Amino acid sequence: MMMIREETRALIGQWRARVGARPTTAFPAAPTTAMVAPPRSQQAGRRFATSAAKQQQRTVLSTTVSSTTSSGKIPEGLLFGSGGVAAPTMQRPSVEAVAALHSLVACEPINGGKQLVLEFADGSKYQVHTSWLKDSSPSNRGPDFYRTSAADVWKLRDFSIASAKPTEEGQQLEVRFKTQGKSQTDRFEAQWLHAFAPFVGKPLYPSAKAAEVVRGTGSLLKPLHRSRKAWKSDVEMPVFDAAELAASEDAQVKFLENMVDPGIALVTGVGQPEQLEREFAGKPMEDLVFTIIGKLNQHPVRSTTYGVMRKTAESAKQGADYDMSNPLSMHTDHSVYQGTPGYLQFLYQAEGSVTSKVCDGLALAEYVREHHPDAFRLLTTVEMTHSSRNTLYSREGAPRSVYDQSSSPAPFELVHTHPIIQLDEDGLVEKVVQSETKRGVCALSYDVYNEFMEAYELWTQLCEDPRFIKHFDWPEGTMVVTNNYRTLHGRASVPPGMARTMCFGYVTKILVENRYRLLKQGQAEKKNPEMDSRWLTRIPNQVLEKLTTSA
Repeated sequence: MMMIREETRALIGQWRARVGARPTTAFPAAPTTAMVAPPRSQQAGRRFATSAAKQQQRTVLSTTVSSTTSSGKIPEGLLFGSGGVAAPTMQRPSVEAVAALHSLVACEPINGGKQLVLEFADGSKYQVHTSWLKDSSPSNRGPDFYRTSAADVWKLRDFSIASAKPTEEGQQLEVRFKTQGKSQTDRFEAQWLHAFAPFVGKPLYPSAKAAEVVRGTGSLLKPLHRSRKAWKSDVEMPVFDAAELAASEDAQVKFLENMVDPGIALVTGVGQPEQLEREFAGKPMEDLVFTIIGKLNQHPVRSTTYGVMRKTAESAKQGADYDMSNPLSMHTDHSVYQGTPGYLQFLYQAEGSVTSKVCDGLALAEYVREHHPDAFRLLTTVEMTHSSRNTLYSREGAPRSVYDQSSSPAPFELVHTHPIIQLDEDGLVEKVVQSETKRGVCALSYDVYNEFMEAYELWTQLCEDPRFIKHFDWPEGTMVVTNNYRTLHGRASVPPGMARTMCFGYVTKILVENRYRLLKQGQAEKKNPEMDSRWLTRIPNQVLEKLTTSA
């Protein structure tokens, strides 16, 4: 802290010497790639080539599994891993330099104390409302992180500022409020004020940009989402150690960032369960995930938070998904669940060692965007239905045979209508939802049916294209983790005579994003203990991003 304040003092001295000449300091931001579909005006009148899917089918059928050559290339700027370009690294200033830049150098109450002008060492200057400052003070919340009074909001208009001054070499602001003849003194962290000012303040300096606006909940993972790189069959699968993940919050941060890009990982050292019965088989996975992120998503009927698949005739009676002798096309899970609750998928090899495969839905989507723009338009705008009735479990939550008419299921319906490739507001791929076996009866319009089905046939052929499929070894006691919004997976290959028990589970996107938020808050507080939970909680993600990026 002393180093921060010494550098702060030096920069403040320089600032005062320059007086009016205070250029705004900017640091390079991570580059983004916004890939937006061609305008509708450019697409009008274009028809999807009927031969495209047939050509792709011939490519798949004539290409060996080991082939990695491509007649059409993914743009190099999108490739991740050994076959492409490493993800850009944001050049960040030191903690001391950031602390100096957000230091408060001057402040002045105006308009009878109803507003306060704040001036920072980076040359930025804002006018904020006194009522906002009072309303936002951490002194308003209790130990449960809730506001202590629901009536305080009615009193905000009565407050004005009697005096205000920078303290602690500009690292804090001291404010004396007055209301109805009484005064109250409060302190605010300058770094916190500097992060909020672009959103809540009126800019008063020439180089100011348009006011920033908080729209929606946002996510601290969004910058990583924007800079993702597509990968192909030659990608190196990242490997994490279970013990390190359980013990280190920094490792958990790295793991969650990895699950955005490249969206695949192998976790070693998970170990074997004490027993292979279903109530125990997935416990090592369940416990590790709870430590890293939180509780696995609960199935509507199943008694455990995880499912169990075995290489047995009994397990196969649960249906095609549970029959390990039944080949499965490359797919994402939870395609029939509206909104796709399973964001991260955990696949734990409790018994047996196998080989398996994954492919990158982002790479597939970007390939179609570049080489088949009409198909991309259809796959991102026409909505397909995935639907099923689940009768896989009894009313007690135990697995049951779907062929056994004597046992009573606990049935529930599932339906999800959506584009195969879902884009975000910036035109970037947000989610891929693909499962041919769970595709329902479509209700596509007459005029679009043939054109869409041609595009969909091309898509399903690409999903099986060896150029995009990563094969890997999957030993006993390890766990494969995939980003289910991005990564497709297929059926593992089990050696003859190998006994196998595999457990699977999911966590939601909201749980992952909020866990990452908590971990980043912890990292920020470690780097600057003054910025503790008083200042890092109860604030929008868009503001927190500024605080955790600069920390």
